[in-house]
Amino acid sequence: MFRRLALADYATLIGLGLGWTAVSLFLQGDPDAATLTLLLAFLCDKADGCLARRGYGSSLGAHLDALADVVIYLVPAAVVVSDLLTGGAVFESLAGAVILGFGVLRLARYSDDDTAAGDETPYYRGITAFHVAAWALVVRLAVVSTALPSLIGAVSIVVVTPLMVAPFRIYATRKQLVGAVITGSVIAVGVLV
Repeated sequence: MFRRLALADYATLIGLGLGWTAVSLFLQGDPDAATLTLLLAFLCDKADGCLARRGYGSSLGAHLDALADVVIYLVPAAVVVSDLLTGGAVFESLAGAVILGFGVLRLARYSDDDTAAGDETPYYRGITAFHVAAWALVVRLAVVSTALPSLIGAVSIVVVTPLMVAPFRIYATRKQLVGAVITGSVIAVGVLV
């Protein structure tokens, strides 16, 4: 089994481990360390894609990446919402189920046809699990550092989630990478401050 894994696959597995560590840290009551760990998991997920496009991937990699996205992006986003909704077990469960449900539906629906093929610029249909998780971290930072009520923050995350199965296109460009780096830097600085 491990002979079939390529360098990109190992980056995915490291990201998976970091994603689960972040969830564990959130559940242990250390959301700042969890957020920083999650940013490292995001970097591993982005690294595996870069490595795979440069020929360091495997046939198993695309499937492994999609499954790892559940732990790297969806479960942490559900935990962030749950943390924002402290005290309402029914609402926490429902919000988490919405995030996981739409996320898994997106990953299943588009696992074979997520980007355009051919000469056309590659694109995604709807927002990705990364977008939802990044939004969850930005909202969490806003709740912690401003007077934004946590209920409004949690609702904003849940409202954005169904956009993962929306039919619109998001074209893959270098600007997205720059945006991800800027967002990650803002979140990291916010957590450290």
